[in-house]
Amino acid sequence: MYKKLRLAMNRRSIFLYSLIVILPLCMFSAIYLNVKSKDAYSSIEETAHRYSSFHALYIESFIGETIGRLESLALALGSQPQNDRLIEHLLKETHAMDPRFSGFYWVNSEGDITIGSNLVTDKVNLTDRPYYQQALETGKTQISEAHIGRITGRYIFSIATPVMNAWGEVNGMLVGSVQLVVMEDVIRELVRGEAVQLIDERGQVLLQTREIGNTGDWVGSSINLETVPWKVNSLLNLDDNHLILKPFLFNLLLSLFVTHIIFLLVQSFMSKHKMARELSQNEADKLRLIGTIAASTAHEIRNPLTGIKGFVSLLSAKYKDDKDQYYFSLIQKEVDRINTIVSELLFVGKPTITSKEINHVNSILDEIIPLIESEANLYNVQLSIRLTKEPVYIEVSKDHLKQIVLNLTKNALESMDSNGKLLVATERVGDSVLLTVRDTGKGMPSEVLKNIFVPFFTMKENGTGLGLVVCKRIVASYGGELDIQSQVGEGTQVTIRLPLVKA
Repeated sequence: MYKKLRLAMNRRSIFLYSLIVILPLCMFSAIYLNVKSKDAYSSIEETAHRYSSFHALYIESFIGETIGRLESLALALGSQPQNDRLIEHLLKETHAMDPRFSGFYWVNSEGDITIGSNLVTDKVNLTDRPYYQQALETGKTQISEAHIGRITGRYIFSIATPVMNAWGEVNGMLVGSVQLVVMEDVIRELVRGEAVQLIDERGQVLLQTREIGNTGDWVGSSINLETVPWKVNSLLNLDDNHLILKPFLFNLLLSLFVTHIIFLLVQSFMSKHKMARELSQNEADKLRLIGTIAASTAHEIRNPLTGIKGFVSLLSAKYKDDKDQYYFSLIQKEVDRINTIVSELLFVGKPTITSKEINHVNSILDEIIPLIESEANLYNVQLSIRLTKEPVYIEVSKDHLKQIVLNLTKNALESMDSNGKLLVATERVGDSVLLTVRDTGKGMPSEVLKNIFVPFFTMKENGTGLGLVVCKRIVASYGGELDIQSQVGEGTQVTIRLPLVKA
């Protein structure tokens, strides 16, 4: 039996642990990783887009300035008389001033390169180049695809600008070869951890600032250039360890700590609830035991008490001496006291509801208010009665309700000194009626309040410790509640809530 109970408790603890700790952590992990991954990817992508915009702006500026320099040179050549030595001089002088260019070349009307800032040893004809043909047809500057230069052998792209004379005729073509490595070197100085790619319209990578291996996840963002049909692509490494894993582990440990605290609190609450339930069960068992004992012995106790009471009456009639009468009265009081204790024990152990009837609460109180007033006058206490004006009906035994109110008012009066105040009031709240007995007496500390409904617990010299227990059992038997609030030095308030019925 013990093993089965222990196994059941272990299973319940495992279920509770799974419900409070394991299940929430699994859900947290799945949701957190999903959300955090999306946030990290979105953030990296946004940063990559900013980098692409920055580098695209630089490349556009670089190409724009390069075209501007070439067109300025073409304008200068067009305004000069056609002199090969002068053209060569201008080309070499400009080349020396601008390291972006790998060379400047003069192309005649047949498409042959005749003069260059670099030495031209072999005959080179550009009529097979699309950018040259487009510049010739449109009369505007055109840019070539990236290629290996036939003269320098470097990786370049060429810019062709028609050279016009004073009459608007094309005298020749000025071609400038731009080194991609120069642009790449500048971009490398501008990068801040990202990898930058320049990609042409065919998808060929023209330049790349760093190697992109297979390790890690790369997030990129591309922006198309306006001056050339290329695009700039910036890539950032999605560092799962730094952006996702470390925050996840930290939050997981924090969640584990919090869920374990909640688990321990729930276990503690359940343990306290179980202990309270067991204590309540123990109290109920005690009351049942008292009831059993009381029921079995009440008859045997009352029979000799009746005999004692009768004989005392006979003796008191025979012996008229004042001293004897005093003793007889003491015996009579103690016999009555024993009878009262037996009656209360019977009700505590097994409350029995006598005849129930529907009564107006105020009507029942009206019958006992004179008794309460006389007691209040005896204790020199100011009594206040506040009853509801509207009719409030309950289904109780009149005797029981009178017993409760008289018991509570007696306790209140005994707790007060002269000039105290006692309030008896009724109030309708929803489907219930509240009956309140409030005094301005000494009040009770919390330690006493905790044990106020424990049988035989009393702070009075001649108390039985059953009065309030009986009151609470009576109220509970009618489906009501009894609550006591008390503050030391301020007084005590007892509130009884009973359900209303229709008259």
